[in-house]
Amino acid sequence: MTAAIVSLLLLASPHGWTLPHARTVLASRPYEVTDASQTDRPQYELRFTTRTARSLRKGFLFDGVARDTLTDTEVPVRFTFTRPGRITHFRGPPADTSQPSFPIRAAFYYAWYPEAWFRDPAFPYSLFHPSLEYYSAANARVVRAHTEALRYARLDAGIYSWWGPDGYPPTDLRLWRYLAAARTTPLRWAVYYEREGYDDPSVEKIRSDLEYIRDRYATEPAYLKVDGRFVVYVYGNSDDGCDSTARRWREANTVGAYIVLKAFAGFRTCAVQPDAWHQYSAALPQYDLAPDSFMIAPGFDEKSEPTARLPRDLGRWRSDIEAMLASNARWQLVLTFNEWPEGTSVESAREWASPSGYGAYLDTLHELLGATMAR
Repeated sequence: MTAAIVSLLLLASPHGWTLPHARTVLASRPYEVTDASQTDRPQYELRFTTRTARSLRKGFLFDGVARDTLTDTEVPVRFTFTRPGRITHFRGPPADTSQPSFPIRAAFYYAWYPEAWFRDPAFPYSLFHPSLEYYSAANARVVRAHTEALRYARLDAGIYSWWGPDGYPPTDLRLWRYLAAARTTPLRWAVYYEREGYDDPSVEKIRSDLEYIRDRYATEPAYLKVDGRFVVYVYGNSDDGCDSTARRWREANTVGAYIVLKAFAGFRTCAVQPDAWHQYSAALPQYDLAPDSFMIAPGFDEKSEPTARLPRDLGRWRSDIEAMLASNARWQLVLTFNEWPEGTSVESAREWASPSGYGAYLDTLHELLGATMAR
């Protein structure tokens, strides 16, 4: 018996399935798997190349990396590969279960692309040219790139524009991917409840939506929590008031959510107070609602308007960040990461590209927030 035949027999299973053949099968197609060993039961769609399949070893045990197409990332995985080509005893990377402490630094984020690039008859409806082109927020590569950009900027969280379970744009259909991409990182996500800014949802509707957020998203490791309570930011409009808004949200919140309402005239004197207040408008470079929150904006330059409401100035942006950090507000907020129609984005664009690849606005956040963390 030749040495080659002996080697082949040693690689074969009792059923005659050889290791080289198993590696070929492993690299031949994607595999949908759930990690039942972890409490959040993360799901993956794994692909293996001929090279990565070589991590399948004697006993048909795999301990190596695979590409998860759901998040466009390389993930370390372990499993047993059984004939005719099934993954069993699967284990993936553990979740990062940490939560940030105050001050929490976050950016308002929009997953309403490609829809928001179109506003008849204009395309693209933006004066600027994002470095990732006119992307889709449903694309795993884009979600991964934005996750990395937010982390590069040393931000703790993204406040995700959310239009409800059946709303349009279909942001609800996309949020799962952001939570999955951030699962093994310290980055956290919270919902920005947009509907309050356009009508007055009933107590029953709000309660139903809060229960939906709690059950569908807040159980994920990457959802933002304060003292164990899941965070929900709430948009608003000029008709909001103490009785019409703050009381309605208090009555609706029977699920223990941490509610951050948008400020309105007289908000400090309301008998019913939410957990915190914020402001949302990029027409001014700074909004100081300390000790609750402090907001900064890089600019406001909407395509349909003849002049910028807030012209961009990187020197001012640096000063605004310094003022935000000095405020000691619990919530320190950037308006916005990627609201391109209104031109308030800090995401990298052709107009402010930089050698880092993240753009000048995120570079400045990276520098100044990093200096604060180093103290």
